[in-house]
Amino acid sequence: MTPVSGHSLHDLGEFGLIERITHRLGDAGARDIVVPGGDDAAAWRVPPGTVAVATIDVLTEGTHWRRDTMTMADAGWRAVAANVSDLAAMGAEPAYLLVGLTAGPDVSVEDLDALTDGIADSCRAHHVRVAGGDIVAGTSTAVSIAAYGHASEAMLMRRSGAKAGDRIMVTGILGAAAAGLALIEQARTEERAAEPLLRQHRRPRARVAIGRAAAAAGVACAIDISDGLVQDLGHIARASAVGIEVVAASLPVHAAAQELLGREVALDMALGGGEDLELVLCGRDQVLQAIGRMDVPITAVGRVVPEHPGEVIVLGEGGKPYEPRQRGWDQLRRH
Repeated sequence: MTPVSGHSLHDLGEFGLIERITHRLGDAGARDIVVPGGDDAAAWRVPPGTVAVATIDVLTEGTHWRRDTMTMADAGWRAVAANVSDLAAMGAEPAYLLVGLTAGPDVSVEDLDALTDGIADSCRAHHVRVAGGDIVAGTSTAVSIAAYGHASEAMLMRRSGAKAGDRIMVTGILGAAAAGLALIEQARTEERAAEPLLRQHRRPRARVAIGRAAAAAGVACAIDISDGLVQDLGHIARASAVGIEVVAASLPVHAAAQELLGREVALDMALGGGEDLELVLCGRDQVLQAIGRMDVPITAVGRVVPEHPGEVIVLGEGGKPYEPRQRGWDQLRRH
């Protein structure tokens, strides 16, 4: 099918729209698997000696993105990246996606073209492909993606793998995604220093290579920073029955966020802003050092302790506890 500009969703119908999306995905769509999209279900082989790893995430318009903060293409990119990031946190190699789309009443064919383009671009950047999906009409727009990958069972990283004495490391720079959103809401997107923050909010990259390297090096515990560093560390603390202490001064806070929003605001965003899709790695020094040189910086920010199990304490100036304005994002308790 050659897509025709100006068609309405009503004119295309469900199956015409699916054909249009499949055509638009191009090489981001999977065709060399056992049963590709178009049948009742897709099927593919898992490499010998590995286990299947799967995750699913739902992004809804108005909750996870807004038309005034990002384009439909950006929303498609982020929907893919958020799921791939979950696989990266397990040390898995992403492979295929199943995409479910609910089209709200105000969505046009051009909107869906842009969303598809964003999904395709993110698939190419993250080396995954769409194996199939479904589309329905609804009262609001949402994208649901299930991501599938594979990993060695013996090397899977889990939230329950942290042990007292482990060092806590984070990849990349923290707080940029939240800072980018803040600048959009303050109508400050034209400021020159804002560009990397806007990009991180709209098109973050999942850290697949680092996740794979960490698992291969023997790191037993990891999580991706999607809901906020402190809140995500809390998941590790509870699952591993350990305490966690983070040194605020050691956090790799984005310089542009400090310049545009102030140091304290930028620090709070690094601690509780979320959506950076960076990784937290917990392990012994020698194991973390074995990860090797990466293109992305890896920074030590704290330690795992036997005291106060299940709790995360942020240490500020003079080693005194510091409480950020927000510890993270809860999908059912909107801040």
